[in-house]
Amino acid sequence: MKIIVISRPDFFEGEAVQINALFAEGMQLLHLRKPDCSKEELASLLRDIHSANYPLIALHQHHELAGEFGIKRLHFPEQLRSEQSEASLQYLRAQGFVLSTSIHDAAALDSLSDAFSYTFFGPVFDSFSKPGYLTKLPPDFKLNKQTFPGEVIALGGIDESRIQIILRMGFQGAALLSSIWQNPHQKNLNLIPGLKPGAMDFFSGANEFAAGNFAKGENSKVYCPGFQAGDRIRKDQFDDIQFSEKINQNQILDQIDSIQFISQENERISHIESIRLALEAGCRWIQLRVKNKPEEEVLQLAWEAIRLCDQYSARLIINDFPKVALAVEAYGLHLGLNDMSVPEARGLVGDKMVIGGTANTWADIVLRVQEGCDYIGLGPFRFTATKQNLSPVLGLEGYNALMQKIAIAGYNTPVIAIGGITPDDIPPLLATGVHGVAMSSALINVPDPQGIVHQIQKTLC
Repeated sequence: MKIIVISRPDFFEGEAVQINALFAEGMQLLHLRKPDCSKEELASLLRDIHSANYPLIALHQHHELAGEFGIKRLHFPEQLRSEQSEASLQYLRAQGFVLSTSIHDAAALDSLSDAFSYTFFGPVFDSFSKPGYLTKLPPDFKLNKQTFPGEVIALGGIDESRIQIILRMGFQGAALLSSIWQNPHQKNLNLIPGLKPGAMDFFSGANEFAAGNFAKGENSKVYCPGFQAGDRIRKDQFDDIQFSEKINQNQILDQIDSIQFISQENERISHIESIRLALEAGCRWIQLRVKNKPEEEVLQLAWEAIRLCDQYSARLIINDFPKVALAVEAYGLHLGLNDMSVPEARGLVGDKMVIGGTANTWADIVLRVQEGCDYIGLGPFRFTATKQNLSPVLGLEGYNALMQKIAIAGYNTPVIAIGGITPDDIPPLLATGVHGVAMSSALINVPDPQGIVHQIQKTLC
């Protein structure tokens, strides 16, 4: 879940110190909103903020400072958005900027440009900071994103006590203002998902891991240096969403993206470069899939991947290496048919991660469900050169047969189709009942990756 902190509109003594402290606590993103400030005032504040935090800062005013400080996140309030052409927004997106905006009417979602990665929407509750700024939403409000492919972030009157409520409403995140700045050192920061990374708690004391001895399958240790958290909602957190109510399957499905990218490496491209291309194209579920390399090398790649994913608020999944996933506090872990079992992996990573598992046959599906997989990667759909030791190809007929069995059995584990899938394959695959698709070459080995991802997102909506 994305948690965004919005700055106070005024400047105050020690502001940069408090901002740096919040980042040290694991703050995911900071929106600098200073509506009445001068360019010089904003630049002075930025100079006092550690430069390592610049990738996690979005500017609301004086966008021209982005180049000077290497900031790649720009926010467009409604008035400023109305002054932009679609071409200018798409140009900024193509240049690697992450764009966001604000709306106050859910109907506006249908006309928002897909250049925006997310939008604030509010007030969801009566505002703490603006007396008289009251919500117009009914108590039973449920978000309908219309055709907008980005994330919708709840704004207005939000503190840690309302996080679960906005999740049930269907929002993908929350923006906090007064509840943070009234007491930036409050002890309950760690109650808000994302503000206090669980991995930092895990590695802060005595633990089973240490540097230098890191072979897969051994009870060895891993050194976990500090990091900034990205989009991390843990499995145990979305279990808690339900309270005493009947489980809402849509809430669980929301935690599994319907378009997933699998990293690749060949003589023309590295894993990290393939991930960068997928993120720039708009994909926000990234699986780092590295084979035939020692775990130490995979760990280094994972650190590079998590930093990239954090810049785009994307979810990183680590294939096959649970201790690497734990070390970088990835969003999840994916296990192949020949990897360790899900219960064994769960014993290593705990309940903080989504765990997915590969399946090729009905027996595999039953096993994955019984093991408690959070999603199943079912395939291959057709032959693919990106995977060695390929299982028997299923084709559309195979998916139809297996998805019918899943429906009859009453299984509700999300199924992701994988293996040689192209954009034209997606509509018939969705018709079988799969939740989404995982792709690799078809997303990035094309002239216009952004166009392809946008086309797929519209198909999946």
